[in-house]
Amino acid sequence: MTTKINMISRMIPVFLTSFFLMGCQTGEAAEQLIQKEWETTSKERVSIHDPSITTIHEENQELFYVFGSHLAQAKTSDLRTWEVPFSHEYESMEDNIIYGNTKENLAETFKWAGYDDADSKGGYSLWAPDVIWNADYEWSNGDKGAYMLYYSASSTWRRSAIGLAVAKTIEGPYSYSDTVIYSGFTEKDSTDGSDRNTNYQNTHLAKLIKDGKISGFSENWSIEAGLTYNTDYAPNAIDPALFYDEEGKLWMTYGSWSGGIFLLEVDPATGKPMYPGEDSTTEDGRIIDRYFGIKLSGGYHQSGEGPYIVYDEKTDYYYLFVTYGGLAAKGGYNMRLFRAEKPEGPYLDAQGNSPILDKGEQNVNYGIKLIGNYQFSFQQMGYRAAGHNSAIIDENGQWSLVYHTRFNNGTEAHEVRVNRMYMNEEGWPVPAPYEYRGNEQVADALTEDEIIGRYEIINHGTDNGTTMLKTQMIEFQKDGNVTGDLTGTWTYDAGYLVLTFEETTFKGILLTQEITEFEQQKLTFSTIGDNNESIWGIKE
Repeated sequence: MTTKINMISRMIPVFLTSFFLMGCQTGEAAEQLIQKEWETTSKERVSIHDPSITTIHEENQELFYVFGSHLAQAKTSDLRTWEVPFSHEYESMEDNIIYGNTKENLAETFKWAGYDDADSKGGYSLWAPDVIWNADYEWSNGDKGAYMLYYSASSTWRRSAIGLAVAKTIEGPYSYSDTVIYSGFTEKDSTDGSDRNTNYQNTHLAKLIKDGKISGFSENWSIEAGLTYNTDYAPNAIDPALFYDEEGKLWMTYGSWSGGIFLLEVDPATGKPMYPGEDSTTEDGRIIDRYFGIKLSGGYHQSGEGPYIVYDEKTDYYYLFVTYGGLAAKGGYNMRLFRAEKPEGPYLDAQGNSPILDKGEQNVNYGIKLIGNYQFSFQQMGYRAAGHNSAIIDENGQWSLVYHTRFNNGTEAHEVRVNRMYMNEEGWPVPAPYEYRGNEQVADALTEDEIIGRYEIINHGTDNGTTMLKTQMIEFQKDGNVTGDLTGTWTYDAGYLVLTFEETTFKGILLTQEITEFEQQKLTFSTIGDNNESIWGIKE
């Protein structure tokens, strides 16, 4: 199986005493834990799975924080060197820098999933958090403003929960506030192969229904006479990501495989979702589920996880990133890109297609594929399974793509990489071919003679491929033609590059990038095609 729960990197057991609890209550306003500053070690590289980036302004500079699965996190001021506050994942769980006494602090969530149960037997499964500053959050003592951390707790590939913890400083530790979304529940007493009773009465759904916030248990949520969770329709409640829209409304997108990616508006005072309450549909016919919210993509257990949405006020688009494939080195993990004019969607790819899947459809036909498995000839190591990204627009308006990647070395080791992104003429952010190393700019004043020549290129394609992509060679001719392994034409205007091959047009950016292997700057390009493919190139 290629779902998260079967991948080694999702679970590093921490052996603790067993406990068993059932039932659930709705959380109230949190009380602050004593805040502590991180003690860190400087590192050139950092290993954080599912990195989610956020930013603060401190001492006249922008500081970036990355939070990831398994209680791994770091901070950086330059996106190249890292201040790392942990030596191993799931460290000091009785006095953790993020959750304090984790077992006690998150006990309400662990009644359902994520601790010493099924696939988390003997330890924890805490994944893919996201942190956002919310000035309107209301504390129990009346104070306002909190960093809100949404975390994923999971025990099987469908029984999971998204929890909320809050702190007054970004480094925490974070106090438990509530468990806001559950998945894997059933209408009747049942089991998912574990010793847990998956009846929805053991989640907060029973109270939400009793209080009239949700209009009863939906027939869409379970199958097999109410004994099995309907993963063709309903999501796996992990991988939350928060964002503000242009009007200041707060939203959470989430989901992994199963029924797809969903979206909920969030109450800024509490950080809790504003559940629709009733089933309906969007204007374009997409599901609005009474509990799970608006469907954005996927379904029928096609791969798709780690959703992340960024609003760019310059283009006035909302950009949705989703990762397809399995997360192992040879699992075909790859990032896809869509955009919409409204936070609720519909989100479309470069071909104008929506990623909402019908039964039997394949997801490879939808989404701009950003990065496949690749290795330029000058690189000592190939890159595999780049994915579960976040993205950020910094104080200077510069985009950065932040993701974890594995390598073509026969292991499951992974590290964080940061690639700058640049807007092409069609309003799509294209990732630079080489990671950001500090000396990089759009090549917007080149002469024709500086551009012409031979380029090694990689076409990332559109499949969820598990093998390494082959490089090709092309040459930009003085007359505007392209020759070599691909034939067509090229044009350049103030940094913008347009390539045309047969009936496909690729639009992107020419860059000068500092390439570590060459110890100098090289001319590179990155383009996105109207067929959802991406082509990168580097000049010889």
